[in-house]
Amino acid sequence: MHREAILSSRAGHTALTRGFTGRLARGIDNELLQTLNQPGAEILPYPLQRALMRNLALPAQKASRAELLALWAGQSANLARCHGIPELLQFLVEGAAKRINPVE
Repeated sequence: MHREAILSSRAGHTALTRGFTGRLARGIDNELLQTLNQPGAEILPYPLQRALMRNLALPAQKASRAELLALWAGQSANLARCHGIPELLQFLVEGAAKRINPVE
């Protein structure tokens, strides 16, 4: 579910929160992140908030409820691309070759 979220258009919408662990983190905007970021939402200090979120994550994952998962992502998550192994290796080889022997 996390990979699907990163590869979807949702990855272009991220926000900062302390709700995942008690420390500042960035995640893909979903119901959980919005709830944790509501004014007045009580966030426990680290590592207590992380333990609380872990207890929520396991049942949410089993129920396939991505909207209740902490979907960690950087601000450039929308740049992620999915490649099969052959395509990824070809992309890496071509990129390295262009840098080693640039065409003028």
